Amino acid sequence: MRITVEHLSWGVPGKIIVGDVNLRVEPGETVGLIGPNGSGKSSLLRCMAGLRTLTTGAVRYDGVDIASWPARERARKMAFVEQTADTDSDLRVDQVVMLGRTAHRPRWRGPDATDHAIVAAALERLDLTALADRSWKQLSGGERQRAHLARALAQQTPGLLLDEPTNHLDVRHQLELMELAGRTPQTVVVALHDLALAARYCDRLVLMHRGTVAAEGAAEDVLTAPLLREVFDVDAEIGRDSLGHLAVGYREPVR
Repeated sequence: MRITVEHLSWGVPGKIIVGDVNLRVEPGETVGLIGPNGSGKSSLLRCMAGLRTLTTGAVRYDGVDIASWPARERARKMAFVEQTADTDSDLRVDQVVMLGRTAHRPRWRGPDATDHAIVAAALERLDLTALADRSWKQLSGGERQRAHLARALAQQTPGLLLDEPTNHLDVRHQLELMELAGRTPQTVVVALHDLALAARYCDRLVLMHRGTVAAEGAAEDVLTAPLLREVFDVDAEIGRDSLGHLAVGYREPVR
């Protein structure tokens, strides 16, 4: 699925949060959104998911303006995992993941054998099978994050929006998640703070600054010392680690 963002602006009274953003994500591409806190990454993702009423512009999936779709139709096209998507309900892990199937069945029908098979596959993919019967309240922060990711996979959408999905995850699960995001045939937009992970696993990076796109392109073209100094206020050195992956080192904050 192709995602197109056209002259998108959104804000609150007296303040523009995201301003005149244009972005095109090709089918099957994994695009990383990077930028400092408050740069507009999370707000842009919510707009792309159809969760905000735009001030100007449009978001299109395969050329169709999603503003014309009801929430149920959007949920069949796009799964969205927020930074903090908690719940007070005492659901089991498999029940949380089953929520991803809601848009695919009539409201009057419960889960069938197909739904259960899809949920089981999503649990296995996120290394959660052993926790399927565990209460949500008994999970660690990382386990809850993986459960929400499994719910998004169970949704079986052509598009996937991830807002800081590696939060709370240990190193192994961070790498596994990003490998999944990089290999899936879905169109993926993922907001990340870890520049090394973004460079390693994303096909293209979009650097946000003060609600606009400051740069976009291959990691080598976006993660440059001048751009990082301008946007993050850090003195950075770009190189390669012993495995050949792009690496970013920091000297000290720019005063």
